[in-house]
Amino acid sequence: MTTNAGKTIIVTGAGSGIGRSTVLRLAQDGANVIAVDLTEESLSQFNSYPNVSISAGDVTEQNTNNQMVKTALENYGVLDAVALNAGILVQGDIRRGSMADFDRVMDVNVRAVALGIKVSAEAMTKTGGSIVVTGSVSGLHGDSGLWAYNASKGAAVNLSRAAALDLGHLNIRVNAVCPGPTRTALTEAAEGTAIGSAMEARLPLGRFGEPEEVAAVIAFLCSPDSSFITGAAIPVDGGVTAGTGQWATYGGRQAGYF
Repeated sequence: MTTNAGKTIIVTGAGSGIGRSTVLRLAQDGANVIAVDLTEESLSQFNSYPNVSISAGDVTEQNTNNQMVKTALENYGVLDAVALNAGILVQGDIRRGSMADFDRVMDVNVRAVALGIKVSAEAMTKTGGSIVVTGSVSGLHGDSGLWAYNASKGAAVNLSRAAALDLGHLNIRVNAVCPGPTRTALTEAAEGTAIGSAMEARLPLGRFGEPEEVAAVIAFLCSPDSSFITGAAIPVDGGVTAGTGQWATYGGRQAGYF
């Protein structure tokens, strides 16, 4: 349990995966949550939660970012934290991938994060606050076939660091959470396949993470419990970034991977 009770917190990409789990975790902790996703339909799942307000729209647009902050201030009078979680992934290597796909991934994963930071920071200038960006271990290292995603998440992580330096004097903290393989819609195609098994063989904990486990770290970074943490990129990855990636773990070797 974190100290988020009574805090007002925005979560983008709230309709599924890590975003959905973050909304539920924060609501359970007693926070007032503004859940943001592309459509009202995707947000209707939160209608039964009295401490969750919804704000639908495309996070790459200025108006959507303005509206989510306006909802927080009008409903609760303050904005304490923001979890900028919305993101997309497009597969394909750099020779065959299109620049149109690259532009779209950068628009959602980087430009929307920059918009979210700028608008949120304006609302926090007098009170301070916490901004948490969902990065990825793919923003800390490269992957084959994910060039656009790698570029975007690397940019999002370094954007978080730069924003932490710019906003620290206002007592606004900015951190990135960097999930490893996590059971969401982005990874479900790999589950139960040879690719999924090979990925698990490189995870020291021997399994994919659960979105609730990432949400717990986001909730911590949103809360006053993390009051002296800023500019950090925190892996929530089952230990995968602890190694070089060249070898399977002990558990993986036992399963026949080398």
